[in-house]
Amino acid sequence: MITIAVDAMGGDFMPENPVKGALEALELRDDIRIVLVGNSEQLMQMNNSCVKHDRLSCVDAAEIITMEDSPVEAYRKKKKSSIHVGLQLLKENAVDGFISAGNTGAVMTAATFILGRIKTIERPAIGTILPGRSGPVLMLDMGSTVDCKPAHLDQFAVMGHFFAQDVLDIPNPRVGLLNIGEESEKGNQVTQEAHGLLAANSTIQFVGNVEGKYVLKDTADVVVCDGFVGNSMLKFGEGIVDVFFDFFKQEIKGFRATLGAFLMAPVLRKLKARYHHDNYGSAPLLGVNGVVFIAHGSSSKRAMCNGILNVAHAVETTMVSEISQALASV
Repeated sequence: MITIAVDAMGGDFMPENPVKGALEALELRDDIRIVLVGNSEQLMQMNNSCVKHDRLSCVDAAEIITMEDSPVEAYRKKKKSSIHVGLQLLKENAVDGFISAGNTGAVMTAATFILGRIKTIERPAIGTILPGRSGPVLMLDMGSTVDCKPAHLDQFAVMGHFFAQDVLDIPNPRVGLLNIGEESEKGNQVTQEAHGLLAANSTIQFVGNVEGKYVLKDTADVVVCDGFVGNSMLKFGEGIVDVFFDFFKQEIKGFRATLGAFLMAPVLRKLKARYHHDNYGSAPLLGVNGVVFIAHGSSSKRAMCNGILNVAHAVETTMVSEISQALASV
């Protein structure tokens, strides 16, 4: 039985969506237990299922870390927060994995201090699963390290390799370096030096530079970049999907447009189902000693459910130990 701690007080729609997502995940898998971490009185008032479901329990956490809190200050001063308590449960092996839709910086900071980094890892990385043309694409880093050294990108590639292989079930994943051109000499000094390190890395299958327009076009299974670029691309992509569907809603007027929309509805539903960020639900924090996922602050109950399922799948693998062994030999 896999036990997962869920930060019930994280995100814009807490505790409703974390709790409802947890209940949905329990319905989909009968081999997981979920521990909701948060204000126990508030959780009990919201949903009596916290008491009734035999695979759902609550652990009290009196404090809440808001999106505006400084990550370092939150770690120092809010030891009874749901993030801190949940990660401490993971540290003590009371649970097997942790997920939060709360303050990303606070989760990363607390995970780094409480769980510790995998030996030889210089910087943890946040990965995001993107819907590619023929399957998922993992991009990292998505914001944890905005100023990267070439060696950081090399380590990100190794971590991404094992996540794609073990969790996304991609054998021998192709690893690319996000750049402004395909030639090895393109980019700034950091990407040029990183290209050399990646090309010499025998752990990964390096396929060279990948331009932004090809990220989702089946050129690589793992795309490595610094956190500033990765986070900017992620937010831009989320915005494009919303703008696309808002455009259709605004422009569908009159009989012909309405009829056309009706005929196109099945295709549009498939498009939204494939590219909406709720499908993957969460992003792994790679490089720490444990399975930790970070969900979007505006996560729906469906996104939280899928995020919890991601955690369960990651726990079933040997990803953390494989990353440790691979980098220990470098």
